[in-house]
Amino acid sequence: MILIHDPNAKNASQRSAGLYHFAILVPDRRSLATTYLALINSGVRFDGFADHLVSESLYLRDPENNGIEIYRDRQASEWSHDSEGYIKMDTLPLDLNSIVSELNEEERKTAKAFPTGARIGHMHIRVTNLERSIKFYHEKIGLDITSDWSSMGASFLSAGGYHHHIGMNTWHSLNGKVHANGETGLENFTITIPDRSSFKTIESIINYHTSSEQQKKQKDDKDQFLVSDPDGIQIVFKSE
Repeated sequence: MILIHDPNAKNASQRSAGLYHFAILVPDRRSLATTYLALINSGVRFDGFADHLVSESLYLRDPENNGIEIYRDRQASEWSHDSEGYIKMDTLPLDLNSIVSELNEEERKTAKAFPTGARIGHMHIRVTNLERSIKFYHEKIGLDITSDWSSMGASFLSAGGYHHHIGMNTWHSLNGKVHANGETGLENFTITIPDRSSFKTIESIINYHTSSEQQKKQKDDKDQFLVSDPDGIQIVFKSE
């Protein structure tokens, strides 16, 4: 995650497309417990907590109102699927006492955030037309639809059987304004492709439009390229 300072940036409307939250994945439940206590002790205020069946999550916001999820995954063997083959997810109350019980008394007193490391696990974005965005991320990019909440204004997609790498919703942004450069919240996010062949395939099938400056940069860098989704949200595809 890269933070960019722009004193001229305009505040993005919650009715516009853009960042809903970025999600930080910790390796295990003990890491979630110590991170939770460390943040509480530092004065962080949480927006909420949730058990999503596939994961357990903490929610908060930064000073500029960017949504943040911190979560740990349950083992894939614990996930279940519905009759259509979609991964079952939900938003249920989180048992914080159970999470904290992972630590002994001394560990609770010395809790540190992200003690065993962390990484970006997924991105959740606001979109203005759910059907259009699903078509783009599923048909053009090739991500699988893993949970279909379209009747509730959301969808989740991934690669390789994960519960989701991309979440999207229209809960506040249905038929709203597309994302514009120079707004707070999100400049772009990166999808890293693990093999060169898949990277070249995706590069060849995506019809993307960039400025001449970006085109020149992309010609100089054969390991990444930039694409904008239907709402103007920029995605960097990078070869690992």
